[in-house]
Amino acid sequence: MARLRTKTRHVIYGAAAGTCVSALLLGGLLVQTEMRQAKEKNRLEQQYSAEIAQFKQQTKATLTKGWVPSREIAAGQKILEDDLEPVELPKTSVPGNFIATKDRITGRTAKVELGANTLITESLLYEEEATPGDLRNREMSFVQLPNSLGKGDVMDIRIQFPTGEDYILLSKKKVNDLKKPTLTVTLDEHEILMLSSAIVDAYLHKASIYALTYVEPGLQAKAIPTYPANQQVMKLLGRDPNLAVKAENYLNSQASRDLLEQSLNTVSEQSALSFAGSQAEAAAAAAEAGASLNGREEEEGGPPWNAPQTELVGN
Repeated sequence: MARLRTKTRHVIYGAAAGTCVSALLLGGLLVQTEMRQAKEKNRLEQQYSAEIAQFKQQTKATLTKGWVPSREIAAGQKILEDDLEPVELPKTSVPGNFIATKDRITGRTAKVELGANTLITESLLYEEEATPGDLRNREMSFVQLPNSLGKGDVMDIRIQFPTGEDYILLSKKKVNDLKKPTLTVTLDEHEILMLSSAIVDAYLHKASIYALTYVEPGLQAKAIPTYPANQQVMKLLGRDPNLAVKAENYLNSQASRDLLEQSLNTVSEQSALSFAGSQAEAAAAAAEAGASLNGREEEEGGPPWNAPQTELVGN
């Protein structure tokens, strides 16, 4: 019995030892597996990181940086630094004349209207010339203006003679201010002299000075002035500088008369007949009142005591 118990105890110990060894082996295997998996995971992470970095580098090599407006910019408006924001686009999808640096855009002027997020290229911009020292603002009210003309529009001012000859007097002028019939433009000294000559020409030869607007001023080239200064006019201006003022006053009065005639032409025939009828009724009423007064004077033997007396002056 004691031997059986000892044998049983040995079997139990052996089984326990085998279980412990198996557990140790299994634990070691699990640890080894986890280590292998962690190593493989680390290797995969490094591989993926390298592939992502390579992909980013390849993508960056195919992208290029440009600039777009952050808001809508009107044609003829100067672009400021705060109006721009950067954008990255594939090199294959951008035109060759795109502008990559911000400094080359800031301070330049838009030729056409630029919507937000429009890639800015050289063909969309132009750079204004430096302001000459002889520029002056000139108000004019003698120019025949288009009905659709508005502030900021760009126009040519032309002169047309009764013979049909038509010349460009001032080219591509921006309307700085407009209070019809008066507009304000900027002229240099040469243009001021040409305008003075044209004013006198229009005064002497019954010519008309009128304006024509550009359709796309940012895209259309500036017209070349064709008006030849009249040498006789220049001589007249030299002898009498006030002649240009007289001529301009005359043209201003003619422009005012044209506006008046336009207003008169808008009066309907019915309105004119009604006005004439009211005037006739008023005249008839005045005549009737005068006849009644004369009748009372004859009956009473003279005018009433408070009636005004008419003094007769003999020769």
